[in-house]
Amino acid sequence: MAFGFQQKELERPRRVCLRLKEEREKRKISLEELAIKTKIIKKYLLALEECRFCDLPAAEIYQKNYLRRYVEALGIDPIPFLEQYLVEEKTGENKPRYSFKKSTGQYWQWVPTIARYGFIVILLLAIVFYLGLQVRRIVEVPRLLIYYPPDGLVVDKPAVIIQGETNPEVEVLINGQKIMTNERGMFKEEVNLSSGVNTVVILAKKKHGKTTSETRYVVYKEQKSL
Repeated sequence: MAFGFQQKELERPRRVCLRLKEEREKRKISLEELAIKTKIIKKYLLALEECRFCDLPAAEIYQKNYLRRYVEALGIDPIPFLEQYLVEEKTGENKPRYSFKKSTGQYWQWVPTIARYGFIVILLLAIVFYLGLQVRRIVEVPRLLIYYPPDGLVVDKPAVIIQGETNPEVEVLINGQKIMTNERGMFKEEVNLSSGVNTVVILAKKKHGKTTSETRYVVYKEQKSL
């Protein structure tokens, strides 16, 4: 006599999130009532029941704490639920662990640490570079170019035009007398001469005291009258 054995498929346990909803409805507790008892906002309770763990705060400790408070509010031992949660949701994860459908502030929280520190380093370098430029502007002597006259120029008129260029906002003095410059630092000034060798000292002076000077010797030869 032959006996036939039919292999019965073992029933898979219901997911922990589905068990939560089942237990709550069995006790006829609404989500609003549960939110008051657990002090967990309704949307998080709903996410627990719908297996949307990615919509909860990302840290595992918060998810476990929400699950524990949910189950304890129903008057059930939370340990079996927590163990099932760890097996189902945290073992061999093949699904996204975190949800990035969050506000910009929460998204920034999960940007790789190296990228965040990299941004900070770049920002600090930019600040240091800017401060370096400002310090250089203070300690560097002003630029001074004299286009005319050349040194040793001989003229037959009692005046000569001094023409040159310096940095903008730099004060220019010729033989101790301040002269005007334009917005580009260019200047042009007539200087009276006396007979013989004339020493013309052009000085460019920054607000912080740094100076540059150039000296030109100009010879004035008076024309003899017939």
